[in-house]
Amino acid sequence: FEETRQTIEQVNTLFRDPDKTTFVCVAIPEFLSLYETERLVQELTKYEIDTHNIVVNQVLFAEPDICRKMVARKRMQDKYLNQIAELYEDFNVTIMPLRDYEVRGPDSLKQFAQYLINPYQPPKMTEGPASSTSVVKFIADKHNLDLKEVHNELEEAGLHVPLPLDEQPN
Repeated sequence: FEETRQTIEQVNTLFRDPDKTTFVCVAIPEFLSLYETERLVQELTKYEIDTHNIVVNQVLFAEPDICRKMVARKRMQDKYLNQIAELYEDFNVTIMPLRDYEVRGPDSLKQFAQYLINPYQPPKMTEGPASSTSVVKFIADKHNLDLKEVHNELEEAGLHVPLPLDEQPN
């Protein structure tokens, strides 16, 4: 029993040493995953286990061949990506693209893992994922338009684009 207790104490000490151990959370940009990731981060923090890395998998990007249903799903993901960015501004958040194939096997994993080091850049984009929210804000700012009026007009036209988090009513 004493030997087991000592082993448990050594493991606990190792887990609490950020130079030797860090926990990398993996999530997808959806409500339940974000909720569970936040619970996990809070629990790990309570036990003094380092967790300053989050990998967000299965992210849709505005690529040329995206269909209407995928655009709707992307808008939903954009909302949660914005929340992830706000909640984890002090974390290293890595955005991993949704693939059109299952990532399995050593070769596929090695190819996919490159995005952990070199962020995925979809075709026709210059910096990071362009969300519908950020595009509308960019255009409104560039042309000195009132962002809320632009959103109201888009809504009236049946085009839902979420307001940036700092513009949303409390």
